[in-house]
Amino acid sequence: MQILSDGSFRIRDTIAIDGEGVSPFAIGAGWLLEIIEMKSGEFYFLRDGEEVRPQTNRFGIFYPRFTIIRMCVNNLKATIVGIGAIRKLKGLPHFPIIFETKFDEPFTSSVQVVEILHSGINPQSIEMNSGPSLLSIKAKRLIDQNYHVYPSIARIASRLKVTHEHLSRQFKRDFEMSPSAYLHRLRMAEATFKLWRGDQIIDVAGEVGYNDLGRFYKQFRKSTRTSPGICRTRKVKR
Repeated sequence: MQILSDGSFRIRDTIAIDGEGVSPFAIGAGWLLEIIEMKSGEFYFLRDGEEVRPQTNRFGIFYPRFTIIRMCVNNLKATIVGIGAIRKLKGLPHFPIIFETKFDEPFTSSVQVVEILHSGINPQSIEMNSGPSLLSIKAKRLIDQNYHVYPSIARIASRLKVTHEHLSRQFKRDFEMSPSAYLHRLRMAEATFKLWRGDQIIDVAGEVGYNDLGRFYKQFRKSTRTSPGICRTRKVKR
């Protein structure tokens, strides 16, 4: 990962995943555009239970802030380049899409993203659930707005005038994860970025809502299968 002059970040990586996997995936407070070149295997999404597959071996994916998708891979080998940012940018879609693209230049700033999206071919929505319940929409919005301060899911349920159990069941039915799991995924996504940036571990823990450093370490290992210290040693280039 490399930080660009406008504060956005670009990535370049290779993907090699053996076997088959299907999992919901949550995007945090930043948006991300990826361009993927598939070498072999399968990579697609599930939208309302239906497969959404790329039409070519080279395609773009745009993930808006606070997005939940369901990603599927099978013996995947691919290369990936991308650009993302925490700050908002006008002209970006409000829902995740996959599209064909001819863009093959280096990413130099976030302003390229709008042009790439506007010139994209055959865009397809990859929302995991295009029609979640109003209850889950309201709960998700409250979590998105307050995940730094660790909002109590029970308190959110009370505010929405339902029981904790009912909210958890409905949210999981709509998004295939509990509201508590979604909350932790948002916090871990931001923590990972801050650690890559080189921020101090104790500062990151507090900024994403963990007052107990031991609990932060435990949740980080559970979510990422590595430690905050190892993650921080992979600091970005500037």
